[in-house]
Amino acid sequence: DKSSSPPSGWQYIDSKGAIQGPFSLLEMQLWHSMGYFRDDLLMRCHPEDPFVEFIKLFPPPLVPFESYPRRASAAAHGNGR
Repeated sequence: DKSSSPPSGWQYIDSKGAIQGPFSLLEMQLWHSMGYFRDDLLMRCHPEDPFVEFIKLFPPPLVPFESYPRRASAAAHGNGR
């Protein structure tokens, strides 16, 4: 379903550089509503995706954790796929 955010598999890189997750969409929605995610926080919604800035996953007018995220393709990162 490309119309809504993936229900699970969310990960982010914390301030110490450690990967956190995977988390559910409900957890991510809650934490976003509490203002926990900075625009430059690196996250992804699938283990094969590269980590990208939060603001790049949900650029306006996309609604964070409601709209389908703008996933970066692996090919865009030069691994030839």
